[in-house]
Amino acid sequence: MDIKEEIVPSREFALILLRKEKLPGSIRRHSIRVANKALAIAKKIRKVKVDTELVVIGGILHDIGRARTHGFEHALIGGKILREKGLPEKLARICETHILGGLDKEDAKELGLPEKDYLPHSIEEKIVCLADKMSMGTKEVSIEQRFKRWFEKYGKSKILVKSEKRIKKIQKEILDLM
Repeated sequence: MDIKEEIVPSREFALILLRKEKLPGSIRRHSIRVANKALAIAKKIRKVKVDTELVVIGGILHDIGRARTHGFEHALIGGKILREKGLPEKLARICETHILGGLDKEDAKELGLPEKDYLPHSIEEKIVCLADKMSMGTKEVSIEQRFKRWFEKYGKSKILVKSEKRIKKIQKEILDLM
């Protein structure tokens, strides 16, 4: 693996990339909000080392796939865009694992995505995933508010119920590290 592949780009580079990919302004503002929330969460963690640079850039780039689609596959497309740009795999993973608190193989199949686990594993993946669920647009919301809205809009589907449990588990795990 080339060393430069592991270098996390600057905030400026990430923001320029979002504009070059023609990500809508509302999604860019949301992404900055997620990055700021993710950094705030990361700074409170004391029990493990967190790569705050990765958290910020991952937050900025997590929705880059929405430049092409707003469906669930935006996460995979985002990972593909970042890999094509030669950016670190750890950033591509943040894109792929942020949707719905992560997806297991069963969820992925049900949503028409390639059958594999898209579950966040690293602390940085989990932080960005949680920060995203705590952000509706540029507004901060609780996990309960976020899922209440989703349940009202889409119904209490099996995937959303599993997602809520995963996000609450991630939230507890992160709180336990503070």
